[in-house]
Amino acid sequence: MAFSVCEARPAELARAVLCLDELSKDVKGELIIVDADRDVCDKLDCVTLTSEHVIRAEIRSHACDSEIGRLFDGRFSVKDLTTVFAHGTGLARGLHAGTFVWRTSAGVVQGRLSGMTNEGTHREPAFKGCQECGERGVMEGKLCGRLVRATDPRLAGAQLTAAYRFAFEATEKGGEGGLVGTIEGLVVRTCQPVAECVSFGTVGTDTNPRVVGPVTIETRDPSGVNPPQTEVVTWAGQTGLHLWHTSTLTFAQPFSQVELTMVHFSTAPKVTAYDAGGTPVATATMAVPQQTPETLVLTGAGIVTVVVDAPSDEVLLTRLCWA
Repeated sequence: MAFSVCEARPAELARAVLCLDELSKDVKGELIIVDADRDVCDKLDCVTLTSEHVIRAEIRSHACDSEIGRLFDGRFSVKDLTTVFAHGTGLARGLHAGTFVWRTSAGVVQGRLSGMTNEGTHREPAFKGCQECGERGVMEGKLCGRLVRATDPRLAGAQLTAAYRFAFEATEKGGEGGLVGTIEGLVVRTCQPVAECVSFGTVGTDTNPRVVGPVTIETRDPSGVNPPQTEVVTWAGQTGLHLWHTSTLTFAQPFSQVELTMVHFSTAPKVTAYDAGGTPVATATMAVPQQTPETLVLTGAGIVTVVVDAPSDEVLLTRLCWA
């Protein structure tokens, strides 16, 4: 199983060999209100307010940032920040959660955040009393995510974990307007085993499904029918396995990382990795121009199936690796 910084237990932390780099960021952006609804529970005699927000922010390095950490300056967005407030007002204490996309020069980080709103942990007597226990206009918690498309090979499969603290203008509906804050955490990389790879450089046909080592590759045309054969072809100087409309790669055992080097000649394909229960654990989409090879790295716990969706059929798989 791949190490997951979001879900690591003590034994997993003790077993993993990790490389850690400080992440220290200043945050400046805006909090945008989308909707707010009051919920009444007569049975328990309570009223809550559920607010939905969008966060858009710029992320910049602070003093404690490491060399690796500085690569993660960029744009941070949360489109589904949801907060439930006590007593039916956005001025009371609440709990929040959301998913984020963090676009950086190192690549795109996707993940989750969750925590508390309108509370003060930095209060007396334990601390210097810079907050009150019911501090308004504050949200803080933990975020964690994965780098899903690394621009630097050193960062393939990197994860982020951090504590965040944001300040905003509190309102009855849950707050809106300017948002500032801090993110303090770590870039986490694991020492991965050497990958096994296969290249598709020899033109010819084989069965469908095609078995390559521990991988079975099955291709389907736009109508969902399996062509009688899989085919390695050369198009515009690029040689690879034609993936048709949809291809399913099934592994004989779980792996934690799969790399696909592909080239497309029309619409960019989307790749999704699944675990044994059919739950998506990683996804990526090609972003380079036509006729340009690109390697997509999918990292997740217990990958057993990878599906490549190629809307226009014109995609070649030139190299496949697993670890």
